[in-house]
Order: sequence, then C-alpha cells, then structure tokens
Amino acid sequence: MIELAGPALLHELSQPARDWLGQVGTRRAYDDGEMIHRRGDPDPTMCVVIAGQVRLTRLHANGTQTFVSSIQPGQHFGDILFHGRARRTHDAWAVGAVQIDHYDEAAYYRLLAHPEVLLALHRITAARLSGSMSMADDLRGLPRELHLAKILLALRPGPDGLVDCVQEDLAALLGTSVMTLSKALALLRAEGLIETGYRSLRIIDRKRLRLWLAQRSPE
Repeated sequence: MIELAGPALLHELSQPARDWLGQVGTRRAYDDGEMIHRRGDPDPTMCVVIAGQVRLTRLHANGTQTFVSSIQPGQHFGDILFHGRARRTHDAWAVGAVQIDHYDEAAYYRLLAHPEVLLALHRITAARLSGSMSMADDLRGLPRELHLAKILLALRPGPDGLVDCVQEDLAALLGTSVMTLSKALALLRAEGLIETGYRSLRIIDRKRLRLWLAQRSPE
C-alpha cells in the first residue's frame, strides 16, 4: 500500500505522551471495506490510526476514483479541518480490521495544549508540506521514469523489496495515465531495477535504484 502521510504521530511521542493521547481520544472499530467518512461530510475530527490501514480516495464527477494515500498505524489525518476547512475533502475506507482514535474539536485543542504533542504535530505538518512541494516540482520537471523512481524509493517495501500496489494508484501519484505509467515501469524493468507482478512490484536493489536516479536527475 502506498503511504504519503509522512511521519507517524505516535512514533514521534514518548510513551507517557502516547498513553495520554489514547486517553483523550474516542476509539472506534471498522470492518474491512467500511467507509469511515465521505467527502463533503461536516465532521471536524482528527483521527489517529491504531490498527489496520485507511485508504484515502477522491471520487470524480465522471465516476472515476483517484487514490490519494494510505494512512498507516500511528499516523493521523483530519487535523486540517480545524484550520479553515469545514468539510472532508476525501473519502476514507478501512483496509483490514481498523481501529481509530477520534478527536473532536474540544479534544483537539486539548492536544494543542500538550507541548510534546503540539511539537510533533508541527514537525509532521512541516514534513508533509515539504513533501507536497517536492512532489509538485517533480510533476512539473521530471521525466516520468525518474519521478516514478523517486516515488518507489519513498515507499516502505515489505520483505524482499516487495511493494503492495496497483498501477492505477501509481498512475494517480504520477498524475498520468496507466499507459504512460506502464512505459515508465517497462524502462525501469529493462534496466533491471524492478520486477512487476499481479498487484505488486519488487524493487530488486534500492541502492542501485537510488544511484540510477542520482545519475539522471537534473542538478
């Protein structure tokens, strides 16, 4: 699953701060495939994923659905709703058995009064902003195969370099069609950098992929 949500909030906190955070939130469970919230919902709550994964998507007027990101255990989303956005901007779906701690407005402002939690939220927001700016630059300036290589290196692979993904998700991240993505994948495959399979992709050698990218990226 492709993850773009940045550092995990729970990993940025000490154990006492994590324990306190868990006491402030309201925990809810969701079944695999269950909708957590819909785009447009007026539900200003911040969510912290405790178990499972959350898939964020956006449904377009023509019926197509664009993948946005997956939220892993320890990561959070939705805090932007308390800072100028009144409604949800994406659909959220449970992947597997999911547990989420929810923080309404009163609980969220309690979090901001905790110095360690506040600092962690600032660090993660800064990392997300930096990543978004970098992605925007890559969309405008990099050839598709180089942008794809950067995205693959940013992912957290499983055993043996396996990345659980589908081409539609990668194409959405690249801002291109599946056909164009297939050409970029074929180029990396011809270079011996990746292997592709059904709903999966394997990075053969991350170090060699990183070197290949560095040699071809503009200074």
